[in-house]
Amino acid sequence: MARETHDREDLLLEGVNLPERARLLHRASGREWVIGWRTGGGAAFYDGPDRVYQFNADNQLRRVYLDGSKLAAEGGRLCELRRPEPTNPDGSAGDRTQKVKLVWQPIDSAIQRNVLEQWAETRQQLLTALELFRERDLPNVTIASTAPDGSNSSLSTQPSIYSWESVGIDAFEMLDRTSGWLVSITDNPEIAAQPNA
Repeated sequence: MARETHDREDLLLEGVNLPERARLLHRASGREWVIGWRTGGGAAFYDGPDRVYQFNADNQLRRVYLDGSKLAAEGGRLCELRRPEPTNPDGSAGDRTQKVKLVWQPIDSAIQRNVLEQWAETRQQLLTALELFRERDLPNVTIASTAPDGSNSSLSTQPSIYSWESVGIDAFEMLDRTSGWLVSITDNPEIAAQPNA
């Protein structure tokens, strides 16, 4: 998965670091959520292009991309990754051929609380959307069936509010897995000791 998402990036198709992934799309608003699991078991959750929450296999929050900020876990706290300030007196960036190292700056507890509040809001919104999808749209999916006389027929469908797609896993299995994970993880997940999965 790319370190930064772009509005035109299709995470469902291009999210190769998440071999099992799915997308729930709200058709009217265009809002989409993408969720997937890394090979090692850690979940990654995308709410549009600028809300990304990545977890390790123990469901500890390890990375966040939110409102243009890159946050990573370090010692059980979230730190912001920033470019260092210019070191030259004239304010220039210096030697541009050197690799830029990001500086880890711990965020204060109020900002960390805000990040977790936004996670809780996003988590609840997806849970609600998945419940609506299950209740309203899933029962109305077109299903081919065989009538008692042997003829083929299909059930009519209502226009769907949501679209659910998956890659690398059966769509129904992924729906159950996603719902189960969202119920099991808290609104206030533990912060990992390190950002790596």
